[in-house]
Amino acid sequence: MTQVATAAPTAEATYKPKHGPIDWRGGHTLTFVGPLAFIAIAAIQRIWMQGNAWTIGIDASLPAFNETYRAMFYGEVIAATVATLWWWTYLVRKGKQIVDVPVSHEVEVRRIAKFWGLISTTSVELTIMAAFWPNMDGAWHQTAVRDTALTPAHIPMFFLFFPIGITLTVGTYLYGRYWLPKVYGAENGFPWSFFLLISASVTEMMQVAMNEWGHSLWITEEIFAVPFHWPFVLYGWLAAGIFALWAETIIRLLGIEAEIEAAGASGQEAVA
Repeated sequence: MTQVATAAPTAEATYKPKHGPIDWRGGHTLTFVGPLAFIAIAAIQRIWMQGNAWTIGIDASLPAFNETYRAMFYGEVIAATVATLWWWTYLVRKGKQIVDVPVSHEVEVRRIAKFWGLISTTSVELTIMAAFWPNMDGAWHQTAVRDTALTPAHIPMFFLFFPIGITLTVGTYLYGRYWLPKVYGAENGFPWSFFLLISASVTEMMQVAMNEWGHSLWITEEIFAVPFHWPFVLYGWLAAGIFALWAETIIRLLGIEAEIEAAGASGQEAVA
């Protein structure tokens, strides 16, 4: 009898994680760890600023300002740049290796759970960058003089959380592009949902330059309704594209359920 050789199952297809794909310590771990990490970073910075913003934070020419807030500025820019380049490079390199590897339904569900974790992390980060810090920034500039773009409120908002918004939105797309090819694969084209979401984070970052120009050369007072603040509203509309990401992956989950049911029915027919 001739023996037919069968291909060995791939590592991804045979991988059995310790926790199930939808366990809290399984695929959903990132849903908690990611948001809490950004909340902790924002809280630590805000608490630290509470004790020194009115002493060393109102005069950018002071040596103490260079040792604290300006040093924070350089540290944030360098850290955000390095982290972004490393993560995006990893996602592309690793993604190209696995995008065409068949995986089980269990692995795909686990990936969708992680994708939801990225969406949750992005949602919290965008909320921090577009709600928490801007509200503090408005209060700051209504009571303090804007002597430089590097104010205590601007440094974490404009030079850490705004750039990281682009990092997360693009990185989430790259994860979906390579880890969830049946939803966001190249053959499906570039999704409108990510186009809107990424456009939101890029628009917000571009708005920083316009905002500083407007306050430096046009209207120095921090009035929320000034014309060069209007694009911030556009950001909110574009960011609504994030809701479509859940819908798109829920549709795939329903498809996985249908495939499992169809496979079970076929198996029963074969036995019968």
